[in-house]
Amino acid sequence: MEKLSPKEIESHLSLLKGWEEINNTLLIKYKLSSFMEVMSFANLVSDRSENIDHHPKIIIDYDTIVFELSTHSEGGITSLDIQLANFIHETYNELFITKL
Repeated sequence: MEKLSPKEIESHLSLLKGWEEINNTLLIKYKLSSFMEVMSFANLVSDRSENIDHHPKIIIDYDTIVFELSTHSEGGITSLDIQLANFIHETYNELFITKL
């Protein structure tokens, strides 16, 4: 697995609203309604992470959750990080964005 180029990362981030790249890491922060929502969301992401054998840094502070994605063995962002970011993004939208 290879690191993605800055141009590839930028292209993927254009489709991931709210995500940013800082110091070779993909980062997103969500504020939810409750601690239980945060924990449920974290559990869904951790299940997917286990399935693809790629584990993010997850920071939980009551009703706020932060995901940091990077492939340490490659020293930056790879397709696995993009895959997991897409899952997190889609799951958040499905669970927490109100549809009209």
